[in-house]
Amino acid sequence: MAYSDPAYMDQTGTPAGGISINNAYVQAYKAGFEQAFQQTESKLQPYFESETQNEEFQYFDRIGVAADMASDDTRYGDNPNSAIEHDRRRIGLRDYELGKYIDEKDLKRVLTDPMNAYTQALLASGKRKIDDIIIDKFFGETYTGKAGATTVTFALGANNINDDLIYVGNLSKGNITTAGKYSVVAGDTEGFAITENYVATGASASSGLTLDKLRAARHTMLRLEAIDQDTVIDCFLSAKQLDDLLRIDEVINSDYSVRKNLAEGNVTTFMGFRFIQTERLPVDDDGCRRVMVSIPKALKMSVGTALKGDVWRDPSKKNIPYVYFKLCAEAARMWGEVSGEIRCKE
Repeated sequence: MAYSDPAYMDQTGTPAGGISINNAYVQAYKAGFEQAFQQTESKLQPYFESETQNEEFQYFDRIGVAADMASDDTRYGDNPNSAIEHDRRRIGLRDYELGKYIDEKDLKRVLTDPMNAYTQALLASGKRKIDDIIIDKFFGETYTGKAGATTVTFALGANNINDDLIYVGNLSKGNITTAGKYSVVAGDTEGFAITENYVATGASASSGLTLDKLRAARHTMLRLEAIDQDTVIDCFLSAKQLDDLLRIDEVINSDYSVRKNLAEGNVTTFMGFRFIQTERLPVDDDGCRRVMVSIPKALKMSVGTALKGDVWRDPSKKNIPYVYFKLCAEAARMWGEVSGEIRCKE
């Protein structure tokens, strides 16, 4: 019987059993299954710290900076006692799930059992969800205080600012004041944001990823004493920012770069940055991509139940196979001093 035979068609003319499965019906030239183009692994998780969590809420303590040493001019004086700030970050777990029924009628009509292909597709969705959790919590609210009752927001949020400044959260400012190219965001804010129009010198203008913006990110972390001179900073960007880099002479010219970036058509490292491409980064209210710059201590991923799958038969659905994936995890921004963003016009 031919694939187009009416016996295989429903009342609307669509092959019976569902379009997604019927696309894989036995054909003389087709013996397997191919996955659609998609991100199949977590691109961000390897670059941040990870913890195992067994309770609904877990607290991670942070120790601040001790006061400067004072001169000892008193004989038989009292012992000094330095006040050192101590706070904590709260992470509360959340559950995520995904599943798919596979009708036995459709399994009998295909040459290759599609369950493994469906499993791989569902697994890939779970890996992408991990990246979404990390990105959401990197830019989102985090909770501090003894009971995690104080909300700390990221420097600018999703708001677009049309000046050419670097905004630093009040809790991360260190010795940075509102002067020159810097502006301190009041309140319980942390992290830093380099605006769309930022330039080191000259007239400001809307731009994508530039050397000025990369230098500003590294310079800010150094001023906050959050990194050393030889620290490698991770920069998570989209394909558009990679294209921006390939238009910068200093990046593609072998006189400046050890690797021949133009010949390879890819930039992986430059000027102390390691570039990781992902298309899941958010955009601000003006349509600018929010490029993440960080080191592993910036965020902590807490996992209650690692991404795992299961297959069983559902008696309520004529005992057909059901593929199920579950993830129990959450993340929290830990240190704003090494949590930054670069706004890039696309």
